[in-house]
Amino acid sequence: MAGSIRVTAAAKVNLHLRVYPRRSDGFHGILSLFQAVSLTDVLVIRSLKESDTIEIEGDFDCPAESTTVYKAAAGYLCASGLKHGLSIYVDKRIPSGAGLGGGSSDAAATLLGLESLLGGGLRQSTLRSIGASIGSDVPFFLDAAAAIVSGRGELVEPIEARTDFRLLLVDPGFPVSTASAYALLDHERIDEAKEPDPSSEALIEAYRGRVRDWPFSNSFEPVIGFQRPEIPKVKRLLLDLGASFAAMSGSGSMIFGVFEEGSQPEDAAFRLKAEGFQTYAASPLARTHQLD
Repeated sequence: MAGSIRVTAAAKVNLHLRVYPRRSDGFHGILSLFQAVSLTDVLVIRSLKESDTIEIEGDFDCPAESTTVYKAAAGYLCASGLKHGLSIYVDKRIPSGAGLGGGSSDAAATLLGLESLLGGGLRQSTLRSIGASIGSDVPFFLDAAAAIVSGRGELVEPIEARTDFRLLLVDPGFPVSTASAYALLDHERIDEAKEPDPSSEALIEAYRGRVRDWPFSNSFEPVIGFQRPEIPKVKRLLLDLGASFAAMSGSGSMIFGVFEEGSQPEDAAFRLKAEGFQTYAASPLARTHQLD
């Protein structure tokens, strides 16, 4: 058994995100189209001689024991019955509070990395169950690079990912708490029934078509954007600077532009940097994790 493994954990963008009212179990139902992108965290997982020790190192916005990485490692050891000490270093490159799923992807990378490193023999369904207990987006990162995601996020229908466009991700300069975004949506949304609500089949058909014709939307964008005018400002700039489509990802705050073949996101990045915004160039991925 190898003593260490390196795993990349990809970010995602929500090309479409419809959020339904709160359910009786306290969760909100969603219908979303997820796309993994090439902005990644990198995890190095090592097996230690000492058992029952999980050491987490990285630049986190919470205590190490509260991170998704720690929860995934503890969940994996519990489900597999293995007795291993672990050291996990996380090189955080995906911004937190950006709607890019960095924490969920880190959890999935931890589960996949541990299964490869330790060989606990856990089925994919077990990994998904552990992941879903940590965060609603984790099952996506275990299964696909592009998918229709529904339920509270645990129902994942993988689809063939496109790789024929480029993205420019723009940080408006502030994070958004997922919990506060849902609370704001519940409080401010007047009539959710009037929001665009295409079927899964319609989303897939549109995804296959021209980017400039995408009908996608994000339930969070109007309410977050009303409070933070930087969001509609960046979106307008991206469209003016050549993006065929632009939207906020997840519950925010990252805004992304999609540039079709022949378009040049570099010019848009230069202009947005001049406006004081941090940008990230990215490409769509055909898979979410790379194990070395």
